[in-house]
Amino acid sequence: MEKNLNNVNYFTNFDFSKFINKKNVNVYIQRYKEKHLIFRIKQWIYTSKERVDYIDKLWKRNEYICFLATNVINNSCYISGPYILSINNISTESAFTMTLVTTKKTTNIKNDFWNFIYQNISKGLFWWYERVEDYWFIYYRALPEKALLDRLWLKKDIFYSLDYFRELRLNLELLDFNLLEKFVNKYNKTKITKCFKYLKQLSWF
Repeated sequence: MEKNLNNVNYFTNFDFSKFINKKNVNVYIQRYKEKHLIFRIKQWIYTSKERVDYIDKLWKRNEYICFLATNVINNSCYISGPYILSINNISTESAFTMTLVTTKKTTNIKNDFWNFIYQNISKGLFWWYERVEDYWFIYYRALPEKALLDRLWLKKDIFYSLDYFRELRLNLELLDFNLLEKFVNKYNKTKITKCFKYLKQLSWF
């Protein structure tokens, strides 16, 4: 791989073509992929093995994936739902996919790094996420309280009972209920208000 391509976080097939000076760019990309010299991020966008190895040496693989998810794969989204709840130990279940909300269409994407689930949410509910700067990676994620409400809003077949919400196995003591109530009021949706009622009751036990 050319050094210039190893020094960037991602590149396109057009960028690749400028360095190899070959007409059949896609053929060469496929060869490099088969040799594990490059990895696919999304259609026409890749990164080099050397770049990933360098990021791993910095212990920044997760931050890199978050950067790709919210800037390269989709730039109208933030990380939310089960993934945020899991990394903050609010959910006792491990997240094997990265869940995000977006103003674009719902889609599932699998690349050489991970599985990503982008779920559509209306622009009126697309708020209260934070911009994270970690090393040279910038990405966007929901606060845990907003991540929980996003998860409940997008979840189908909710049963409004204490047993149902108890089965979600949430560490409610890690949530800021004052902030959560503020978000519930901002959501201003009957479904979310009903969910909050049961979450608050469980928090008393």
